[in-house]
Amino acid sequence: MKDTSLSQQEANRWFMRLRDAEATEADWLAFIDWIEGDPERRLAYDAVERAWVEIEAAPERDHLPPAVNDDAPAGGSYARRPHRRWALPALAVAASAVLAIAVWPRLTAPPLESFSAGEQPRTVTLSDGSTVWLNRHSGIEARIGARRRDVVLGEGEAAFDVTHDASRPFVVQAGPRSVRVLGTAFDVIRQGDRFVVQVARGAVAVTPAGDGEVVRVTVGQKLRQSGENDVVMSTADPQTMAARRDGVLVYRDALLSEVADDLSLYLRKPVIAEGVAGNLRFSGVLKADDEATVLDQLEAFAPVRADRTSTGVRLSAR
Repeated sequence: MKDTSLSQQEANRWFMRLRDAEATEADWLAFIDWIEGDPERRLAYDAVERAWVEIEAAPERDHLPPAVNDDAPAGGSYARRPHRRWALPALAVAASAVLAIAVWPRLTAPPLESFSAGEQPRTVTLSDGSTVWLNRHSGIEARIGARRRDVVLGEGEAAFDVTHDASRPFVVQAGPRSVRVLGTAFDVIRQGDRFVVQVARGAVAVTPAGDGEVVRVTVGQKLRQSGENDVVMSTADPQTMAARRDGVLVYRDALLSEVADDLSLYLRKPVIAEGVAGNLRFSGVLKADDEATVLDQLEAFAPVRADRTSTGVRLSAR
């Protein structure tokens, strides 16, 4: 029988270690290695982290009942004790969190920040200084707390440049999948069943759909997943990632089906590569200015025909 208490103790120690402002990227990479080793570890760590998120979202300690301060004189005032979290032993973290949640009946979440892009992409700045580029018709919601930064990506694409803060993990939720980072630059696409993560700087820990095993994606790597199918890893060029922000799509020996998925995102309508066309390989540069221009470019550069309607585009081999 597995000893879950050991995972809990290790999770407590990792949590305290990563809360330290001097935690390094090497610490986070070691943490990812640890959490990848056993699904029980992720469950244990998430439990500790959730408890502390609740603590940080709650009012200040003055809202605790007077009885918590054992030093208060009878009939006198109740002065707040010095704030010394560093003195808490690691094994007491979970118990302290449970007690705090029980004492505070009303919790206040960090304010919600909502951003969206219309017909044109836009770049926004979150309250922690992180910047997010939103592709056309994409949107996010963010809660930037004292101990954790949470972002939810709706349908669309967002490129993140995260402000380094070792004490506050930055987590992007994209449907059933999540991306956890410390401070780095990466791109996330959520488009129906399609999920893509590309890293331009640093490293991220991705929890894909399905079995939930954490996958580390480092600079120059791309992770793709369709539905709950197996994860596919490939290379990613940070320069081509940056070009996407200007509407320039650069491909090197890419499947035409992948190109079609990208065009669906930019044109806001389904672009489907039918039959053998989906397996054709494409290398070239497309400027996603408008539908007519980009499809004319594709027909000029690849042996395909684009049949256009008001509801979609079908690509077939010539």
